[in-house]
Amino acid sequence: MYSALKNIQILVALLKEKGVQHVVISPGGVSMPIIRSIESDPFFTCYSVVDERSAAYFAMGVAQSIGKPVAMVCTSGTAVCNYMSGVTEAFYQGVPLVVITGDRHPYLYRQMETQHINQIGIFEDVCRKSVMLPAVYDDNDFWYCQRLANEALLELDHHGSGPVHIDVHIGMNMPPGILEMPVEQFTAESLPHVNSIRRISSEDSHEIWRQRIEELKSYEKILLIFGQNRPYSKADIEHIECFEKKYNCVLSVEHLSNLNCDRALVTYPFTETASLSMFGKLVPDLVISLGYNFAAANMKTYLRYNRGKFKHWSIDETGNVKDVFMGLSTIFECSPSQFFAFFARNAPEDSQNDRLYRDAWAEVLGRITFQNFPFSNLYVAQEFSRRIPANSILHLGILNSIRHMQFFNIDKSIEVFANIGALGIDGSMSTFIGQAAVSEKPCFLVIGDLSFFYDMNSARIRHLGGNARILMVNNGGGGEFLAFPGIKRYPNINNYTAARHGTTAKGWVESLGIGYRSASDKEGLIAALDDFVSPSDRPLFLEVFTDMEQDGEVHRQFYTANRLKGSGEKSKDLIKEMSKSVIGEKATGKAIRIVKTIMNK
Repeated sequence: MYSALKNIQILVALLKEKGVQHVVISPGGVSMPIIRSIESDPFFTCYSVVDERSAAYFAMGVAQSIGKPVAMVCTSGTAVCNYMSGVTEAFYQGVPLVVITGDRHPYLYRQMETQHINQIGIFEDVCRKSVMLPAVYDDNDFWYCQRLANEALLELDHHGSGPVHIDVHIGMNMPPGILEMPVEQFTAESLPHVNSIRRISSEDSHEIWRQRIEELKSYEKILLIFGQNRPYSKADIEHIECFEKKYNCVLSVEHLSNLNCDRALVTYPFTETASLSMFGKLVPDLVISLGYNFAAANMKTYLRYNRGKFKHWSIDETGNVKDVFMGLSTIFECSPSQFFAFFARNAPEDSQNDRLYRDAWAEVLGRITFQNFPFSNLYVAQEFSRRIPANSILHLGILNSIRHMQFFNIDKSIEVFANIGALGIDGSMSTFIGQAAVSEKPCFLVIGDLSFFYDMNSARIRHLGGNARILMVNNGGGGEFLAFPGIKRYPNINNYTAARHGTTAKGWVESLGIGYRSASDKEGLIAALDDFVSPSDRPLFLEVFTDMEQDGEVHRQFYTANRLKGSGEKSKDLIKEMSKSVIGEKATGKAIRIVKTIMNK
């Protein structure tokens, strides 16, 4: 029988999956659920060493003799400290030890709880990885705990070897006011299914790689998600295109992917306007992700919702665990070029993409309608995308600046960047100016007012040259917050959340000698854009004034119309409900006619 505690079940199951069979045990009360769960399973070979100082060295000796990782378990408090000298020696000899320590509830730290010290990070300088397995209450906790245990165990032999530390929180699911769980609860007759993440590196044998070819060929729906990246080389593109021809896959990109590939699909317009039910038939059998972060927030949401229905491979040269869709199974620690070249070159001769999955994506993308937008930030993005010159650099500010530009096609030769690694409001313009300062290409920045004013001092940087163009959409605040009906109704939203203001950049920009243009309607915008994208001997700044309420309304109309059109739902009741969601309960006849017009286009 195993402990009723799920985090312990996860740990024991993963030790078995990773082949950690030998366990050195020191006695203790807090660690009893771990000890009993291990000793009752015939898979494990257990050794009893009372003194933790000796236990660590004993475990090191076993590991050296068998050439495999060895686990060791102790209770909480100073027992953990007694592992230090042995773990330190193992670290400097590169001996793989799984240091497992029982721990009391973290809420009780420094609250006069017996045998409770700060065990988190206690071996930080002499362990390759340290994690704390939390209590597990739901599926999300289960995934998180499982991921942490995988992260630790994967580091036992990653670019060298050495000890890892897994601290286990003991105590959960107790009556109100009680934080500890009686250790005698051993009611689990079996261990749960766990997802053991595997890492395959370029140094692994050819046979290990070849084992994945038949698996790839068996999948009917493979979704390759390309995150933010610098432009791919010609050789990379050739390998990717060859891979795409051999397997039933879709190359899912967005502007920030910078993949200039004929067969790629910009999937953002569908994923960000679709409902969860509309996405259902597109759920893949396998996701392959590469690159850095990506702007398609709903892609993450929908795939996480459907976790368990697909495998996930990650291509990452660092080998780090990036379980973004909560179902990572394999990490390929190699370059994208190595990955695609191997699987394309070694695919069976009869392997060919039947295009059915790609056709399904192309079909839903073909439903997206782009109506004649009223003057708004969406309209600005649409018109600018039509005019930005080929072979330019485009930098996008955060949130709406990124979101809206993703809906419109731009020339594939344009390199696109954005600070979405951490997605902060600060620094978009500073980053752009740095890019423009060392480039001979025309360089464009699309930025919102709050982000510009946050970073406005960077406009003084003396390296701002004539190739730089800054397009600021000034709608008087954080307009994106008014795009969502629920948030829009918050009291005082304009004062704090949306930070409404009446500031213009004109005086500041002109004082710096930057050419200033402005527009507040369609005609003015078109005229200003034509000048804005033309060569100039000094930097240019275009400030476009839109209305925050109007921007939010157009945004909601666009999203809702495409969601209803994609669902095939056009009833009068739905039109009325859509109108209400756009402008509130008192929808006018004019608003309903607008919605009908949008849906019929």
